[in-house]
Amino acid sequence: MSKVKIIPDLRFPEFENEGEWDKPKLSSVSDVIMGSSPSSLSYNENKIGLPLLQGNADIKNRLSTPRIYTTEITKECEIGDILLSVRAPVGTVAKSLHNACIGRGISALSAKKPNSQEYIYQWLFSYESSWAKISQGGTFDAVNSDDIKNLLVPIPKPKEQQKIASCLSSLDEVIAAHSQKLELLKDHKKGIMQNLFPQEGEKVPKYRFKEFEKDGEWVETTIEQVAKVTTGNKDTQNKVENGKYPFFVRSQTVERINSYSFDGEAILTSGDGVGVGKNFHYINGKFDFHQRVYCIYDFLNDVCGEFVFMFFSQHFNERVMKMSAKNSVDSVRMAMITEMPICLPSKNEQQKIASCLSSLDALITAQVEKIEQLKLHKKGLMQGMFPKIEI
Repeated sequence: MSKVKIIPDLRFPEFENEGEWDKPKLSSVSDVIMGSSPSSLSYNENKIGLPLLQGNADIKNRLSTPRIYTTEITKECEIGDILLSVRAPVGTVAKSLHNACIGRGISALSAKKPNSQEYIYQWLFSYESSWAKISQGGTFDAVNSDDIKNLLVPIPKPKEQQKIASCLSSLDEVIAAHSQKLELLKDHKKGIMQNLFPQEGEKVPKYRFKEFEKDGEWVETTIEQVAKVTTGNKDTQNKVENGKYPFFVRSQTVERINSYSFDGEAILTSGDGVGVGKNFHYINGKFDFHQRVYCIYDFLNDVCGEFVFMFFSQHFNERVMKMSAKNSVDSVRMAMITEMPICLPSKNEQQKIASCLSSLDALITAQVEKIEQLKLHKKGLMQGMFPKIEI
């Protein structure tokens, strides 16, 4: 049986004749530190001691805002170390932004040759989806110290490492810049909405389009007085991949289905599940929806459904939280929607506000798609630049 050569599919021209890559164990090119959790008695909210990074949630948060600090120092990482989640979901990777204490859910890696640090980070990032093949079974999938240290790393000579790392890190910078722009667009929309809708206890917004400045106060009413509210009759199992119509379930993700039970303008929000009180959809057309999804429809003639959607999505979560005795909400009751107060200007002003905000939504959607395309481009590059090694 012939030996499989470790050569990438995609290579910079100046390295095409450099031959095969090596495949050393990760422990031979990087120091590996497994986290160890301090006593919970050392946790504090006064930011005394070191930030404590505990697992996947901290890594996904990009480590920018540690939630917990500890005065008992166990295993530490330094700024720039590569952090790897070792418990479910295994394989999430980030660079540490802090000198920090790492808990049992994290491993810290530091390249033995500093010039290899960025290369190893980018390779681990590309390897994320492969961890499932070696992670242990059980309630919580996990990898141990040996799993990490014995991992074979496809690695070229230093100059090629640096070229690959530079290419991919440049793409990361572009993605980060576009992500920052996305957050600015969202903040901009949030600020505009605060000015275009009256604040609590008021009947006139802070900002008004000139043609409506003399139109007087907005009229306070409720959702049930301007529209009807119902729930669907489908289960999640009714979804069909690449189905003909949108299928609204109990999340922000829109599934597909081959049937429709409604054709028209509607607002939809989940009645329970993850993100209850935070998932909102607006549609004008054919669709179907889950039995625990609320549908607001059949708006009065002098009411703009898209305006109601903008108002509802801005204020509903706050209402739900006020009506709940807990920090989280298990489910939404019909009355939370039907009896919700809403302020309405004339229909023309409603349409003007809705048009303004939907234009911003279009910019936000385009920005999200641009970021996703950049991420897909990077993923494709990584698949070509890093040779496959059989586990």
